[in-house]
Amino acid sequence: MIRSESDVHACRKLWDLFSPKQHAWDDWDLMFAFHDQDKHRLNFLVHENGSGDPNGLIPLVHDTTKDRYMLMGGSYPDGRILWIRNEDFPEFFENFPERTVLFELEGQGVTKLLQDCPQFEANFAEQDIRYRLVPPDFGFDFNQHLESFSPDKKQKFLYDLRNIRKREPVLNWGEDNEADLFIDLVNKNFGAESDYADADNAKELRRVIDELHRSGRLKTLTISLDGAKQAVALSLLHRNRMVALYASSNNDYNNLGKLLNVETINEACRLRVDEISFMTGMQWKAAWKMTAEPCFTMRKPPGPWPGD
Repeated sequence: MIRSESDVHACRKLWDLFSPKQHAWDDWDLMFAFHDQDKHRLNFLVHENGSGDPNGLIPLVHDTTKDRYMLMGGSYPDGRILWIRNEDFPEFFENFPERTVLFELEGQGVTKLLQDCPQFEANFAEQDIRYRLVPPDFGFDFNQHLESFSPDKKQKFLYDLRNIRKREPVLNWGEDNEADLFIDLVNKNFGAESDYADADNAKELRRVIDELHRSGRLKTLTISLDGAKQAVALSLLHRNRMVALYASSNNDYNNLGKLLNVETINEACRLRVDEISFMTGMQWKAAWKMTAEPCFTMRKPPGPWPGD
């Protein structure tokens, strides 16, 4: 049996019951920061056994703006897992409302699910790639990782870094909330095409950074040139994993973005983290020889959807 739960306190208890509490995306406070309380309606689907005890949860919300159902936290977090038994997925799928989308689920989990439930393969046709680095694999020294580049590519990479460092950039690591700096830089670079020209997206980002700052999990890097901050990286440090959540640099400065990402990796090495996730998309991550892992998006009905 599957029932729906919409009371926020009951949903919090269910989340705490089923969350494995291993990764950042398992944390209620962070995922609730992604949640737009004005436009998202909780619709958690709870599977119960014959005795009425809950034994599986898919924490859906209804996005009333786009009229779709998605996991709480929306489309930004990637590599998520489902807190259910694979044999219960067909029953959950039957109870999914039309226009349910589960964004960027962890690839190995989906592969195992489709082995057990191959009839849903068309619903998982949408694929993206998640990129990560594992500092222990290169001795917590990014220069060792550069040895995996071709000689010509390594030479060009180091040449670009030397050129931007000749401008004497000032780097500052801390825990400051620089959400507005990030938004300003993205909007400067992309204008009306910026994701953060949308007020709702800007509010979401500010909520997330506020929560990371409040909980002490925010790692902020700013880079100043010509007397002003021209780049910022806002990373999440959760347990011994780092997530490069948001980063932007002034495109007027060549190779500043490259320096920003290199220094984020160097900080992860100094902190001796087990992994730094650079999340999905963007070809430069593949060019930097990052580990690539698939993520799959589930849609009911199968995509593409008109108007989405």
